[in-house]
Amino acid sequence: MDFRKLATAFAVGVCASTMMMPQAKAETLKIGLIAPMTGGGAPWGTAMQQAATIAASEANAGGGLDVAGKKYRVEIVTYDDQYKAAEAVGAYNRLVNQDDVKYVVLLTSASTLAVKKNIEADKILALTAAFTSKAIDADTKYLKRLSSIPLNYAKPLIAWLAENRKERRVILANPNDETGWETSKVDEEAFKASGFQVLGNELFDRAQKDFQPFLTKIIGQNPEVIDLGSTPPPTTGLIIRQARDLGYKGLFIKTGGPGPKEMLEAAGSREAVEGMIAMDYADPTTAGFQRIAAEYKKAVGQDPNHMIAPYYDAITLLLFAIKNAGTVEDTAKVSATFERVLPMDSVQGGTLYYRDQQILCPIFVTQMKNGRADVIGMVEVKQ
Repeated sequence: MDFRKLATAFAVGVCASTMMMPQAKAETLKIGLIAPMTGGGAPWGTAMQQAATIAASEANAGGGLDVAGKKYRVEIVTYDDQYKAAEAVGAYNRLVNQDDVKYVVLLTSASTLAVKKNIEADKILALTAAFTSKAIDADTKYLKRLSSIPLNYAKPLIAWLAENRKERRVILANPNDETGWETSKVDEEAFKASGFQVLGNELFDRAQKDFQPFLTKIIGQNPEVIDLGSTPPPTTGLIIRQARDLGYKGLFIKTGGPGPKEMLEAAGSREAVEGMIAMDYADPTTAGFQRIAAEYKKAVGQDPNHMIAPYYDAITLLLFAIKNAGTVEDTAKVSATFERVLPMDSVQGGTLYYRDQQILCPIFVTQMKNGRADVIGMVEVKQ
């Protein structure tokens, strides 16, 4: 199913219901967001908030989302967790106990793990962008991963790199937290499986700004590639700038958490990031991406982080699942609907699949050329 048709279906369903029955005030369907709206993760948090806002606006067009003949106005309620688990717990409690939310979208691994048990106990249907493999297990019923993660795509992505590049000596660098631990573990296994020599696997504090001692150690090992994994885009750019200042001339790659615009701004020059290879969740040349990017720019005044694509897909899919299930209250029934409505086309290009409580989306390979991230490959993810 095409998401453009899906958005039209929302509007058509609402219009048909309006003609057949007297006008009535729409009830409210609240979707809660828990994401970093400040700090290094803010580009991803802002992308999630605006993706949800766009999806809600489309569902609200013409009077609201039609669920079993009743119209619901979709409202987005956002809390800033500052990339901290404790803040996420507080945000979750406010959403569930004060805002009466039954549907929640989370961004980070630490936040997701902090409320994972609550989600299951409260029967809250939640979507998460968490990279950690601990988010989903055999007992998970109400938590779903909203996109492909390194566990799904690292091996085919790095196999692509091995086939297309000659460099083989690599050092990994990630934030020292749940997201970074997962990325560094999965990436190291994938690099070794593709014949790379892993010289080191380093961790740094997420709030760190001065990387010169850290980078001096890394550069001293003479790597051909530095993989910045799941490092936030602004921090990635800062590391690149400081590494170039220290004389590093090798390749940078990034296997998680895209953000070419923010990386370029923080790096300080096109030359610093030239040639960098990174994963991405979107092909920005597609009509679907350009449509939501234009809506984002109207609201924020700048181009979006590319994570807006899987966030938009997932939240639109959530609304479609609610509509298809014919209920707002029965989150178990809505959860079961996901398996019936996928696969379907993605706004980001390619196809969305569903397996083991996870939406699987395609991964694009980009390279920085003259300050722009050009798509040079794609890895389809089905498992």
